[in-house]
Amino acid sequence: MSTVIIVGAINLDCLAYLPHFPAKGENMRAKDLRCSLGGRGANQAVALTNLKIAALLLGKVGNDFAGDYTLSILKKFKVNTEYIFKSNRGKTGICSILVSPDGENTIIGFPAINQMIEPDFLLRFEYLFEMAQWLSVSLEYPLETIEFALKLAKKYGLKTVLDPSPLIEIPNRNLWALVDYLLPNEKELQMLTGEEELLQGATVLKNWGVREVIVKQGGQGCSFLYQDNLINVPAFPVKIVVDTTGAGDLFDAAFIYGLIQSDSLPKAAQIANLVASYAVQKPGTCESFPERREIDWEELEKRKRDLLF
Repeated sequence: MSTVIIVGAINLDCLAYLPHFPAKGENMRAKDLRCSLGGRGANQAVALTNLKIAALLLGKVGNDFAGDYTLSILKKFKVNTEYIFKSNRGKTGICSILVSPDGENTIIGFPAINQMIEPDFLLRFEYLFEMAQWLSVSLEYPLETIEFALKLAKKYGLKTVLDPSPLIEIPNRNLWALVDYLLPNEKELQMLTGEEELLQGATVLKNWGVREVIVKQGGQGCSFLYQDNLINVPAFPVKIVVDTTGAGDLFDAAFIYGLIQSDSLPKAAQIANLVASYAVQKPGTCESFPERREIDWEELEKRKRDLLF
């Protein structure tokens, strides 16, 4: 069975569901308010665990209420918390998330302890890299820690997946040769490369050393490069979009799951689109993620005649 190491944040998400995004100085009442587990690391760990993939989440929380709460939710979702440390050096990360009626969100993050995680923290877990097959990482930790994780993965032959979010600081170009699968959204692709067109942006990243670029496009599905062409993989239709929070993280996890199951990028993209469609139809982050048995896998069969298969 494949094992995925996840290097990413563990946060407490506070979501406010609003009638519209507020204007400057505007007062308004939220339609609903909820707190849940968040952070790309935690979200992917839950998603992979739901998909019956062994996930090892490496991270820290503060020695505070938010840390205790997030650990309890991870345990509720049966995520292995053996490699998550409680620290007195900083607070648990918190994100305030504003959600509009059409499900779009604006996120204000306080990274806290996540920005204090240094390469030495990962070094103590080097033995895990010897036994794992995959590394999934985002940009929630300092860039030197991200680069160290990728180098450690390459040292032991792991396949690497990077979600370049949150894109607060542009990584050094030396980083890209360490990435097997890069999963930016359209805005991140433009910020990384300066290119307006998806094809040009994806081509630039491949020229910089990324093995494969998969662009997440929300309701339009996703796209990837094939023989200098950009191939779009359409999204699966949904009845209603309630909340897009966490859908990108679920896509990442489902993409890894798809590669483990099929070793085919087109099939993995189809699987990721299908699984991610479940998250947007419910409010919240991890609580909107489906378990493997809840997914209608026959939807993939309906697309079997697609050239991607």
